[in-house]
Amino acid sequence: MNGDFSIVEKISELKPGAFININWNEIKLMLPYSLRKDYISFTDKKWDWRYQFNKDGSPDINNPSLYELLPSGEVKTHFCQLEVKDSNL
Repeated sequence: MNGDFSIVEKISELKPGAFININWNEIKLMLPYSLRKDYISFTDKKWDWRYQFNKDGSPDINNPSLYELLPSGEVKTHFCQLEVKDSNL
């Protein structure tokens, strides 16, 4: 049903329609999951939150990156340190 949601305990459980909520530097983002081949991405085409894959194919959940598309067309990279409390993501 429209509006149903569940909390994902493992990043491998992501399905199309998933989204991520990010609170960062007084900016609140709700970004939809975007299927990609080489990384896990949540993007609204202005902001892009990514998890790269480790050599063993598992997602590197401890070193996400946040990319911002500026009005000039330039892409600004924000390197992040994840603060997780009681989460398996």
